[in-house]
Amino acid sequence: MHAKTAAAVLGVDIAAVTKEQRQLAKAVNFGLLYGQGAKGLVGYAYSAYGVDMTLEQAKAARQAFFNAYPDLASWQCRQGREAKWTRKAITPAGRIRDFRKEASGFRYTEALNTPISGGAAEVLMATLGILDHKLGTLDAKLVNVVHDELVLEVAEHDAPATRKIVEAAMFEGYLLIFPGGENSVTDLVEAHAGTNWGAAKR
Repeated sequence: MHAKTAAAVLGVDIAAVTKEQRQLAKAVNFGLLYGQGAKGLVGYAYSAYGVDMTLEQAKAARQAFFNAYPDLASWQCRQGREAKWTRKAITPAGRIRDFRKEASGFRYTEALNTPISGGAAEVLMATLGILDHKLGTLDAKLVNVVHDELVLEVAEHDAPATRKIVEAAMFEGYLLIFPGGENSVTDLVEAHAGTNWGAAKR
């Protein structure tokens, strides 16, 4: 995803994207996903990823991003307009955030953030319930959940089977929240093994 955005924003071949260009794309993806403007992107890119951008570069990156992902631009318009009218944002599983009950009231970026982050959290919660049953008698146990990652301690001989189970459980959890979505994504889940979390993350 980050390589694809870097290629679109910078006008380079996706295979030629560098690590530095990917960092810029991370800032663009995570900033603009939630409705950030060009000025906000300049500050966010530097503070979160150490990427220097001028305001003009941020404006150009923003335009290129929405040219590359026009459906996202349309969704943001619809979601922002509906949330502003109802003063509510709803997650894919139906949880409601009522901005009328919040001191700061309606916020456009939060109206976009809530269904996206909320949906991701709901997928992870669904996955945890599935995974607990699927691990069965394997010598494997969940030891940590970090954002969108599951960390398990596994006996070496059970690592290959556990890897397949974790990937299947995460995909199943996704489908519980986004039914019918099996054909809309590729490479949704990546599971890695290593002697510690850092080694497994590669």
